[in-house]
Amino acid sequence: MPDRMELLPGTHDLSMRYRMDAQIPLFHSLFKQPAWKSAVNASAVLKGISLSVCPLLLLCACGGGGSSSNAATSSSSSGGSSANYSQIATNLKSFVTSANNPPSGQVNGYAFMLIDQKGTVLYQTAAGNLSTDSVIAIASASKLPSALAILTLVDGGKLSLDTPVSTYLAGSAVTWPQSMAAITLRMLLSHTSGLPGLNDYNYPPCVSDYEGTTLAQCVQDIADGGLGIATSTSQPYQPGRQFDYGGADFQVAGYIATFVSGQPSWQDFFNAAIGTPLGLSSNFSYDAGAPNPRIAGGVSTDAADYVKLLQLVLNNGNFNGTQLISTSTIANSLEVNQIDGVSVAFNPLVPNSDYPGYSFGLFFSSPSIYSPSPGPEFSDPGAFGTTPWFDTGLEYGAIIMINQDTATGVSMWNAARPVIIQNLQGG
Repeated sequence: MPDRMELLPGTHDLSMRYRMDAQIPLFHSLFKQPAWKSAVNASAVLKGISLSVCPLLLLCACGGGGSSSNAATSSSSSGGSSANYSQIATNLKSFVTSANNPPSGQVNGYAFMLIDQKGTVLYQTAAGNLSTDSVIAIASASKLPSALAILTLVDGGKLSLDTPVSTYLAGSAVTWPQSMAAITLRMLLSHTSGLPGLNDYNYPPCVSDYEGTTLAQCVQDIADGGLGIATSTSQPYQPGRQFDYGGADFQVAGYIATFVSGQPSWQDFFNAAIGTPLGLSSNFSYDAGAPNPRIAGGVSTDAADYVKLLQLVLNNGNFNGTQLISTSTIANSLEVNQIDGVSVAFNPLVPNSDYPGYSFGLFFSSPSIYSPSPGPEFSDPGAFGTTPWFDTGLEYGAIIMINQDTATGVSMWNAARPVIIQNLQGG
C-alpha cells in the first residue's frame, strides 16, 4: 500500500506526486527562525502559525491543540560531567502534540540521537509515539547510505565516478540511449545528470512504484523517458549543467552498482558493501526487499543503526578499525561540493542560500547557520522530516527521526543544533 504522499504514483500535478518535498517552499519560510534557545520561544512560534499552515497541507486533517505539555519523554546522556544536553529534549518536546494528523510544525513524536566521532552516544531522547529504537521510513535520508555503498565500488576499481555509465550498462538488461551517453556516476550521485528531477514534467512514475515493477525495468523506463523537461514545451536539460534533485538519478546508480557487483539484489549489495561491516541490524532495509527498491528514498531504520553511517563518515571511511571507504574518497569526493558553478533547477531546501552545496546525498550548510562551530556541516533531510547531519569540525553526528515533513525536521534541527555546539565548545 502507498505510504503517505511519498509513494503516490507519478503525475504532472505536483500536489499529488511522490513527496511532501513539493511542499517545502510553502512551509519553510513560515518555520525559518533563528536557532531557538528555549522551549518557550519554539512553542510560541508554533502556536502562532499552526492555523495558517494547516490549509496549505493537502490531505491534512487538522486536529485541535498545540504543543502537548504531558508528552512522555525518555532521555539519557553519556557526555561527561561537563555536558548538559537536556535542553535538547526541552526544545524538541515543544514540537510534540497529541492531536491527530498534526499540521506541519508539529509532530506526534520524535527520536533523537547524538554521537561523537568514536560512536559514543552522547545523548538520546524521545517523546510522544516514538522511542529511540522505533523503526520508521526515512525517505530521502536514504541517499547518504546508498551513496556510501556505491562508493565502495569506486574504491574497489569496479566503478569510476567519471566514466560514462553506458560503459557499465553494456551487457545488462537496460538499453541506454545516445542522448544520455555523457552521463557519469558523479552526475547521478550529484543530481546533475540531466535526468528528470522532482519538479519536472516528465518525472518517472516508476521511481515511486517499488512493488509493481523491477529495478531493471524502472531504469529502462527512465532511459526511455528522456532527459528532464520542466514543462511540456521546455527544452530538455543536458548532462552536467544543472542541479535537479530527485530519485531517478539514484535509481540508475543503484541498478548499476547491483549489476556490476554481481549481487542478486540492491539489498544484497548494500548489505555486503557496508550493511554487514557496520553491523546494521535487519531493521535497516530498503522497502523490505521489494523488487524495485527506492534507492533514494526507501529505507526504514532506527536511530542506532543510522548513526553508524555518521560515525563512518566522521572517521573518514573507517569504522572501528576497518577502512570501508578510502580517506581520499571521503575527503576529495563526498565532502567536495559537486554543484559549484552549475545552475539550480530544483533544490528542495529553502532558502537555497542556506544549503549552497551538494554531493552524493549530502547538502552542505552555509556557515551562517552553524556558527560558531568551525564546521563544515553536512545533512541528508528526508521528506517525512527525518534529518541526519554531521559536523566534521566539532566531530559529532546526530539524527532527528519524525513522521511529518522536511520543514518540520529542519526546524527541529535548528532547535537542537545550538545546544550541541554550546556543549561541545564548553559553553
